[in-house]
Order: sequence, then C-alpha cells, then structure tokens
Amino acid sequence: MRNKKLKKMVICAMGIAVVFCATMLIKIPNALDGYFNLGDGCILLFASVLDPLGGFLVGGVGSAMADLAGGYAHYVLPTLLIKGLEGLFVSWMFQRYGSKYKLITYLIASIWMVFGYFLAKWYVKASLEAALLGMPENILQSGVGMMIAYLLEPTIRKLNKM
Repeated sequence: MRNKKLKKMVICAMGIAVVFCATMLIKIPNALDGYFNLGDGCILLFASVLDPLGGFLVGGVGSAMADLAGGYAHYVLPTLLIKGLEGLFVSWMFQRYGSKYKLITYLIASIWMVFGYFLAKWYVKASLEAALLGMPENILQSGVGMMIAYLLEPTIRKLNKM
C-alpha cells in the first residue's frame, strides 16, 4: 500500500516537472500575450494514469509554475484552474472508463482548455476580439497535445504497471 502511494507521488511530481519543462522550454510566443507549447500533451498523458487530484496537480501546478517563471504572472490563477480541471477531468474519465473513451476524453478536455482560455483572455485583456484571436492557437495546441497523448498513452500505461 505504501509503495503504491509513493509511486503515485513520484509519477505526479514527475508529471508536474515534465509539464513545466514542456511548457517553458518548448514554446513559441505569439503577438497576443501568449505562446504555443507542448504542455497540454503532457497533461493529458500523465492525467491518463493518475487519480483526479494528481491530474489536477500535474495540469494546474506544472502549467501555472511555467506561467509564473515565464513572465505571465497575470495568467497563473486562470492557468491553475483551467489546466488543473483539464487534468482532473481526464483522470476522472480514465478511472471511470479506462482508455475505452480516450479520444473523446482528450477532445472534451481540450475543448475545455480552449474555452477556458477564451474566457480568461477576455477577462484579462478586457477584449472579446483578443479572446477570439487567441482561439486558433489554442485549438492547434490542443490538437497537437491530443496526438501526443493518444500515441504515448499505451506506453505510459505500461510503465505505470511496472
């Protein structure tokens, strides 16, 4: 029992670190006060093998720390909530249904991320136009993230069983 808890903590901590690195180190800034990154794929991937709290922490903490370290402090709280709920949802769905519905699970989580950042940008920028202009990049980012997670999920599941 104790080893299982320790294993989950290690996977969660590793997930937070990987999300942080994939968000901070592999990013392409845009003109609208944001950037394209590969963190979403890592959130979806790690959330696939964690419990909902772990999914929330991996998504929320890993991404929020990257915003803070990257000079986007005004997005830390929205990111914590948006990406945290993205991870929580994926974890909850995988615990409930396994990988049976993984594509639809990743799709719903990605739609939430795009919608969440639409609302956050609308609030932070006080501009509906800026929020709308940020959506295509988030759609592309979530699509790439879904592909990463979809392809690597069987591998992380095997590693998790070891």
